[in-house]
Amino acid sequence: MRRRSRRKRLTLLKLIAAAVVILIGIPLLFVYGVKVPWKARNVPMVKLWDVKNSQLLSMTLEEYVKGVVAAEMPAHFHLEALKAQAVVARTYAYQRIVNDVRVPDHPEAHLSTDYSTGQAWVSSDELKDRWGLVDYLINWKKISQAVAQTQGMIATYQGKPILAVYHSTSGGRTENSEHYWSEALPYLCSVADPYGNHSPYYYTTASFSTAKFLELMELDSLGKVQVLERYPSGRVKTMEAGEKWFSGRDVRQRLGLRSTWFTVHAESDQIHFSVWGYGHGVGMSQYGADGMARAGYDYRQILQYYYQGIALEKLY
Repeated sequence: MRRRSRRKRLTLLKLIAAAVVILIGIPLLFVYGVKVPWKARNVPMVKLWDVKNSQLLSMTLEEYVKGVVAAEMPAHFHLEALKAQAVVARTYAYQRIVNDVRVPDHPEAHLSTDYSTGQAWVSSDELKDRWGLVDYLINWKKISQAVAQTQGMIATYQGKPILAVYHSTSGGRTENSEHYWSEALPYLCSVADPYGNHSPYYYTTASFSTAKFLELMELDSLGKVQVLERYPSGRVKTMEAGEKWFSGRDVRQRLGLRSTWFTVHAESDQIHFSVWGYGHGVGMSQYGADGMARAGYDYRQILQYYYQGIALEKLY
């Protein structure tokens, strides 16, 4: 009988000790920063300037990528396209961090939420307001899945993270980087893109009154309005108007055209443009990625198609 009661006491003491460890010991590990073998310790931190709220945000790279995917690509796109978007968003951010590229007006941040200077980002609270709670729960689960299934994955060229630029719709062919910017990058070269023709921006039109056209182009007279040179992709290199020459990029920016792949026709007191694609046309086409995914390609194949000669490497 004594042995049994002694065993019961020992068992009770062990249970009490275990409870103390669970209730007190484990929280102390986090309070005092005891090192725990947790993989997420290696995830880089992002310093992000929130333009809308004029504040500096700090978050892990993975949390940042979720906000970029939600802002930059429609949630109804195929999961493999969302995964491709997650990798390029992560790569774009990571190359800025490792190269210590700063936001010009806010050098305390590597990235900004302003899409015109990099890539867009949106908070979960804003998404709830935008989508409503039910759609938010559905869409956020899908986006989180795309990010989780590519965790730590970036695109590299010769061992370095690439400049992972992308655009909405190519219009049928992507563009060489040096034909829109000044630098030729071997992985940002023109490729045929038959996968994005379901985009609402595949073909659009724009018209301007002659007076408005002259105002936007800063011209005194109209003269001949014609395309003089095109790049092999079909995008406009130079256009003539009012006896002046303009680059296709300049025309696009002045008139707010969706891309530099256009034709122009002057008629009576109207100038008409037919436009193919949406964006600069360099790198991954987002609608093209969705089309490739629906045709059976996975995110790796999508990325290695739009970024020639790259490798995919897992950082953590």
